[in-house]
Amino acid sequence: MQLIADSGSTKTAWCLSGEDGNFKRLEDTIGLNPHYIDSEGMIKDINASLLPMLNCPVSAISRVHFYGAGCSTPPDVAVVERALTACFPNAQISVEHDLLAAARALCQREAGVVGILGTGSNSCYYDGNAVVDNVSALGFVLGDEGGGANLGRLLIRSYFYRDMPEDLRQNFNDTYQLTKEKLFQNVYHRPLPNRYVAGFAKFASENRAHPFINQLITQNFEGFINNQLLKYDKSLDLPIHFIGSIGIVFEQELRNTLEKAGVRLGNLKKNPLSGLIDFHMTNEV
Repeated sequence: MQLIADSGSTKTAWCLSGEDGNFKRLEDTIGLNPHYIDSEGMIKDINASLLPMLNCPVSAISRVHFYGAGCSTPPDVAVVERALTACFPNAQISVEHDLLAAARALCQREAGVVGILGTGSNSCYYDGNAVVDNVSALGFVLGDEGGGANLGRLLIRSYFYRDMPEDLRQNFNDTYQLTKEKLFQNVYHRPLPNRYVAGFAKFASENRAHPFINQLITQNFEGFINNQLLKYDKSLDLPIHFIGSIGIVFEQELRNTLEKAGVRLGNLKKNPLSGLIDFHMTNEV
């Protein structure tokens, strides 16, 4: 029996294969990002939250395929490996970065350029076997073009810098009653400011028909295309695949911006889990 895990900073999605080889989705548990939780904390949560859902002996688990945010360096991978090995001592453990999860889910064994458009953003070139190139993702403070946090940032800046048209400013003010003091408190003095700022992307979705909002959405995607996707030599030859809620919510705007840049949209998924199940049902890794 095998487990597949797709872990972010806030939650981990799990699937368990049955005796018939088909995978069953389990309930989500907390995020197991090694930047925010150590091995001991992971072990405690897995024992308390995941193991009771398995309905089988731990010894029956032969493989664990774990894909996680924060699993990009050997020390970070080791944190997760220690926890999984302690919880599943008979299993072969594989811990990989969430970029590889996106690539396998979207491309399977075909080569392609992959983009992640969620709260933040990332990208890679996948040769059908491994991630072989990755333009550095600079995170919330310095990068994340294309993601929800950057779109929220564009909205907030346009509101406070008075670039937003008056009809939208009134709508924005009625919706959020946002003051600079409230903004600073949430961005500079509370945890997870990227998620707070990304929450304003909902306003863009609800007002996407307004030309000013449409321009900001396009600007957000153009930044991602120019700073990330077009840096890959194969980006004009291969389809560009995307995972993430921002790509799903703003699919039409994404399609239009990609077409303008001369690149071709491939597969589009909200999350990688279904694609990972397909991958591991047909591939031995």
